Amino acid sequence: MKTLKKINKIALCTTLVLFLTIYLGMLAQIPLGIIQVISAIYLTVKMYHKSDYAKRNLSIYWIVTISELVLFYVQHNYFPTSNDAIEWSLMVVFPMSIAIYFYVIMRKIVAEYELSREF
Repeated sequence: MKTLKKINKIALCTTLVLFLTIYLGMLAQIPLGIIQVISAIYLTVKMYHKSDYAKRNLSIYWIVTISELVLFYVQHNYFPTSNDAIEWSLMVVFPMSIAIYFYVIMRKIVAEYELSREF
């Protein structure tokens, strides 16, 4: 679990640093998203029924993540816009907010898991 946390931290920090060049940051969101979805699946399977915190926050994560994907798909295919604020929000702000939220809850879940293993 600590390895999972380190991988996510490195991917998140790398993406945030690459956003200094905007384009590379947007490209770095792809592997970050893949890493975080795989991590979320693993945490959901392993910790969902063992911790109320994990259950509540992973449920929120999945709802928000799926909503973002549906919103992006619908906006992109059915309501194309030239409004840059909407485009940037859907492509940068929301996904990075979800990524940071996942990292925060993952840290807490891993800490709970490590604490429960000690006893």
